[in-house]
Amino acid sequence: MTMKNKPVAYYKDITFLQNRERLKLLKEFRFLALQYFENSILNMESGEYSENSVAQDARNRITFFLVEAYTIIRLADIKTAATSSPSLLFGGHGKNMDLILNIFNIGRNDIPSGVVLEYIDKAIELYTSNRLPSFIRSINPFYWIKMLTKKPGKRSGEKAVQPGETTPSPKMPDSGHTDNHPTV
Repeated sequence: MTMKNKPVAYYKDITFLQNRERLKLLKEFRFLALQYFENSILNMESGEYSENSVAQDARNRITFFLVEAYTIIRLADIKTAATSSPSLLFGGHGKNMDLILNIFNIGRNDIPSGVVLEYIDKAIELYTSNRLPSFIRSINPFYWIKMLTKKPGKRSGEKAVQPGETTPSPKMPDSGHTDNHPTV
């Protein structure tokens, strides 16, 4: 499953059909993530997962729309980064990592798979609760007027981006992504 148009609008600025499409993708993503984790065995020494054929298939399908699912989650203002702290016990430094983008590497950092599923569930819950507001937006003529006159990159309640400035939309983080995030 993949969306026809790349998601770029903040969740409070989308129509009912866009909301439904995002919700459908997130549910499929969660199903595949659960399928992957249930059919993979974590080797405690190496931190690597050994995958059976079901897990390998789920991994391939997750990879196909991982960035899109990540973007949809971030457009819902859900921070998906965490700091791994077990290495602190041995005098090392914690690692900042995005749990969605690094879904296949969380075992190496002693992060339970349930944490990843929680972030996906939060996004599903948010888009589910956004169904009525998105429907109201979709039938509201003032919403469409606003969308037609809105400058690109502008969210509700934000100032327009000036030339030379960066856009306020979420960016793909590097491995050192640092948002306010929990320590796991």
